[in-house]
Amino acid sequence: MKMQGLPSRSFLFAVLTTGVVGAVFAQGKPYPVFTPDNLDLTMKALGPNVAGTSASLAEGDYTTAKERAIRSREQLARTVPFWRDQEREDAIAFLRTVLSRLDALDTVLSSASIDGARARQIAVEISEGCTACHTVYR
Repeated sequence: MKMQGLPSRSFLFAVLTTGVVGAVFAQGKPYPVFTPDNLDLTMKALGPNVAGTSASLAEGDYTTAKERAIRSREQLARTVPFWRDQEREDAIAFLRTVLSRLDALDTVLSSASIDGARARQIAVEISEGCTACHTVYR
């Protein structure tokens, strides 16, 4: 039942929604979704996964190597917003290189006939990419 002289529910909802959305945009830069502490924790988890990938490849355990490579890619990709917020284009370039090598490794490890030598070479390239970034940012 609508009472005369009172605004409708849809009008009140529209006003409330506009106010909330306006407040969100008025805050300026949003809360950082990936902080330096997040980066540190991610890198500490990522390092053993990358090393484990290489170790699994050396042992010929391609299933575990693939699992670790996929996890490494997930962890590394999450750091991109941090470097974008810091406006570090060189770090983003390092990331893109390593991410593309992780994708290449996944492709090799997903093939019906796995080329172990190629997989190990890509793992070396991944390690070199990590080292290049760490030389600048560690």
